[in-house]
Amino acid sequence: MNKLEECRLKIDAIDNEIIRLYEERMKDVKDIAEYKIENGLEVLDSSREKTMLEKNLLKISNVELKKYYHHVLTGFLDASKEMQKEIIAKK
Repeated sequence: MNKLEECRLKIDAIDNEIIRLYEERMKDVKDIAEYKIENGLEVLDSSREKTMLEKNLLKISNVELKKYYHHVLTGFLDASKEMQKEIIAKK
C-alpha cells in the first residue's frame, strides 16, 4: 500500500467518526429546537454563535488550519439553524 492509499484509509476512518459525532450533535440540535418551541425562543442566538466560534477557534493550535476550521464550524452552525427552522415550521 502506498502513502496515498494509507492517507485515504486514515481519512475514511476519521470521516466515519465525524459522521457519528455529527449525528449525535444534530440529535441535540433537535432537542434544542424543541426547547425553543416550548419557550418561544428564536432560532438564531447570535451572541451564542459568536462566543462558540471564538471559543472553538482558540482550541485550534495550528494557526494555518484556523481559517479552514472556521468554514467547517460555520457549516455546522448553518446546518443546525436550518434544521431548527424546519422543525419549528412543522409545529
